[in-house]
Amino acid sequence: MKKLKKIVITLLKIGVSLLLLYLVFRKISFSDAWDHITASNFLFLVPALITFTVSQLISSQRLLLYFHAENFLINKIDNLKLYLVGMFYNFCIPGGIGGDAYKVYILNKKFGWSVKKLTGSVFIDRLSGLLAIILLIEMLTFLILDGALKLLIIPAVSLTIVAAHLFCTKYFPGFKRIFSRALLYSLGVQILQLVTIYFILKSFTQIEGVWIYFIVFLISAVLSIISFSGLGVREWLFMKAAQYFTFNAETSVSTALLFSFITAIVAFIGICFYNFKFKTEID
Repeated sequence: MKKLKKIVITLLKIGVSLLLLYLVFRKISFSDAWDHITASNFLFLVPALITFTVSQLISSQRLLLYFHAENFLINKIDNLKLYLVGMFYNFCIPGGIGGDAYKVYILNKKFGWSVKKLTGSVFIDRLSGLLAIILLIEMLTFLILDGALKLLIIPAVSLTIVAAHLFCTKYFPGFKRIFSRALLYSLGVQILQLVTIYFILKSFTQIEGVWIYFIVFLISAVLSIISFSGLGVREWLFMKAAQYFTFNAETSVSTALLFSFITAIVAFIGICFYNFKFKTEID
C-alpha cells in the first residue's frame, strides 16, 4: 500500500510538472526560449554554476551538522558524496525512493543507526532550509513595500525566528544548540542561489526588477514540493511574474530553464558516487 501511495504521489508530481510546462510553452514556444538562451552571454553562466555548486556544498555541511548533533559521525567527504547521490535521486529519478529516504536507508544499512533519528535529522534539515526561504521573502518584501508598511517586516522576521526556535526546542530538542549555526548555513545556501539567479539574469542583460525575480524564485522553491524537482512550477511562476510586472517573458522563462539546467548538471555528479565506499575513520 505504501509503495502504491509513493507511485501515485510521484505520478501526480510529474503530471503537475508536465501540465505547467505545457501551459508555459503554449504562451512562449520552446524554440523561442531556446533561441533566447543561446543568445545569452555565457560568461555569466560560469559564475552562476559556481555559486550554485557552492550553495550545495554548504547545504551538505548543514546536513552534516544535524547528523553530528545526533552523534552520527559520518566522515564529511562521505557525507558530501551521499548528499550528491541523494540530489541525483531527487532530480533525475522519477518514482521509487527519494534522495532523503535514500540517505536514511544507506546510513541505517551501513552503520545500523536509528531510522527514526536519521529521518528526524533529514526532516529538520529541510525545515531549516524552508525557514531561510521564508525569512528572505520577508526581508526582500521590505524593498518593495511603501512607507509605513516597511515597519511590519521587522516584527514579522522576529516572530518567524522565535516561532521556529520554539518549534525546534519542543519537537527537536537535540538540535536546539545548533539552531543558529544551521540557520546561518541555510541563509548562505539561499543567498547563493539568489546570486545564481542574478548571474543568469545578467547573462540576458536583465537587471530591472531583480528583487521581484528573487521573491518569485524563493516562492517557487517552496512550491516545488508539488512538482517533480521543481520543474514546471519555477517556469510557470516566472512567466506569471513577467505578465504582472511587464518583464520580458522569454527572459523570465529562460532564466527558470537555465536554473533547472544548472541544477541538473550538479545533480548528475551524484551518479559518480553511486556505489562509493564509506571511510572507516571519522574526520
